[in-house]
Amino acid sequence: MKTVIYYFTGTGNTLAAARALATELGDTKLIPLRRAMYYGALAPKADAVGIAFPVHFLDMPVIVRQFVFNILFDGRPYVFGLATCGERPGGALYRLKELLEEKTYTLSAGFSLVMPGNYIGPVDLMGDARRRDEKYAAVQARIPEIASAIRAREILLPEGNNSGLLKIGGQISRKLATSMYNTPKRLHATEACNRCGICSRICPTRNITVSNDAVIFDGDCTQCYACIHWCPKEAIEIGGRTKGKRRYHHPDVTIKDMLEQRGE
Repeated sequence: MKTVIYYFTGTGNTLAAARALATELGDTKLIPLRRAMYYGALAPKADAVGIAFPVHFLDMPVIVRQFVFNILFDGRPYVFGLATCGERPGGALYRLKELLEEKTYTLSAGFSLVMPGNYIGPVDLMGDARRRDEKYAAVQARIPEIASAIRAREILLPEGNNSGLLKIGGQISRKLATSMYNTPKRLHATEACNRCGICSRICPTRNITVSNDAVIFDGDCTQCYACIHWCPKEAIEIGGRTKGKRRYHHPDVTIKDMLEQRGE
């Protein structure tokens, strides 16, 4: 096995990008990073290891931070990051570099890909169908270039911007969403919910419990919005912010793929 790519995905963008890269590279195994969250997890022996994730608040998702903290590599593989984002990656790949260095590993390269955003709020990052298709096409066009750099084991600076201003901006955005607006505690199911249980089964942190009487959202939300975007009845809302707003998931990713990420 030459390459392993660990991935985390909420609406399928990162999985679709990782799949395309794996196909271009060949001899590559995709592994949901959710399955290697336990402390001291040992990555399979590989020449190259990728960590693929969506950008949250111009940074890495909390669940990806936990994964990086726990994972151990066999030897010293070429490590690269692959970040998907709505418009810009901020300092997410630089944060990945810093976390790896704390463990004495090296991030050899970090690539970012602009995809339709999944944020539901005042700013619409999804775009219309034409704009989404343009982003998909741009990603496919760039995959061979990224694969070529990985094969050549090029040492490249992470893509994005490591400015202190963006770092502070991301921290403020996360604080507003999690503390002031309190997104996780505002999650709720409406009367449209038919208790199908999909939200519970795809939640990467097992944060949702569905019974005949209620849908309960606990306190371990990683804000990936998978539950909102994959609900077939569009019955999950964040307070009143998401009411009537469009839902999104990558057209080439399925519910089955999301269940596999959880290990089901």
